[in-house]
Amino acid sequence: MNEERRSRASSSLRQFFDDQIEHLQKLVDGLGGPSPEEARRTEEDRQIVESFVDASNRKIRAVNGYSQKLRPHVRQLYNHVLEVADAIPAPIELSATAFGRDPLVNALFADSSEIEGLFRGGPEADSFCRAYHRLQVPVMYGLMTAAKTVKRTLGVGMQGDVVVHDVPQDAVNFSQHKIHAPCASATELHTALRHYLFNRVVESIRLDLAARMNANPFAAVAASYETRVNSLANPDVYVKALLEYLEEPAKLLSIEQSHLKLSKLGIKLAEEDRQCANEFDLHELAWSNHAREVVALIAYPR
Repeated sequence: MNEERRSRASSSLRQFFDDQIEHLQKLVDGLGGPSPEEARRTEEDRQIVESFVDASNRKIRAVNGYSQKLRPHVRQLYNHVLEVADAIPAPIELSATAFGRDPLVNALFADSSEIEGLFRGGPEADSFCRAYHRLQVPVMYGLMTAAKTVKRTLGVGMQGDVVVHDVPQDAVNFSQHKIHAPCASATELHTALRHYLFNRVVESIRLDLAARMNANPFAAVAASYETRVNSLANPDVYVKALLEYLEEPAKLLSIEQSHLKLSKLGIKLAEEDRQCANEFDLHELAWSNHAREVVALIAYPR
């Protein structure tokens, strides 16, 4: 009986020491450096910040600790861009066949010949087609943007079975179609879309700050030292202004979804209207300069 008690006590003691050793080992491992996941995240943050600096203003690197100052704000912007990119639906087929069956494609183009012209005239799409034979890449993926205009007009409508003239109507038109970031696969497009949106946001910030600098030019000789120090030409002041832009990423880029029901002539119809129509969801990007553009991911069979 005593032997059994001693055995149990010895076993409990060994377990206690094993637990303590395991706990100490974890502490030692923690002191040894960041986990692989933390290291990966840190390196990703570094790359994002450096890409941001390259695209905005390389003079930022003259600021002491610029990377640490920018990192949380640039990461927040990047995460916001990812959310916007994820809100854009999966690629739609863009072809003459799709023009006849997809309400969105039918509404975006006046006729199917415009689709072919889009891929022949655009510089990015044209360059991609020259670089990759259609047997090599049978389907081109990309991001399509277009401008949407709404014009108030007077037209013909129906009230019951009666034709009525001079009815106020909204005519919706789509123009200035462009293809961006052409890719060979949907997987490549997923990455290219993020880069495109992120770079567009950074470019808009750069242009805005450049306009502010040009609006207050000063002669190098006449300007006082204090004027120079407090101007955007000073990298420290530039970074401070930059951080103000990055405080609210949603003001730099957002995405909105709307539901439209258009007649074949592009007239906006009421929900209860029963005439032949294109009914679809539309996604629009809204930029900081108040510009808006329709956006859709596309797959173009070559």
